[in-house]
Amino acid sequence: AEMPIIGEDLLNRFDAGDLVKYCAEDMVKVKTGIILDTYTIPLSERRFPHADIYVIGEGRTETVLLGNLTIISKVSN
Repeated sequence: AEMPIIGEDLLNRFDAGDLVKYCAEDMVKVKTGIILDTYTIPLSERRFPHADIYVIGEGRTETVLLGNLTIISKVSN
């Protein structure tokens, strides 16, 4: 049986190239970045949608749960 995806609709909402913001681990700082890729990660019998984000101003990539992201602007198709 396929593992259920938690927040499957999120995978349709976010695209590579979208400009997003999210809270850093300290829950205070807000980071801004560009989605490089979206995919699911299996955790305890479920799959959770994540994104690789290029963090603007830090010059590095982070993996973030899609549910934690807010879209600032959509990539134009």
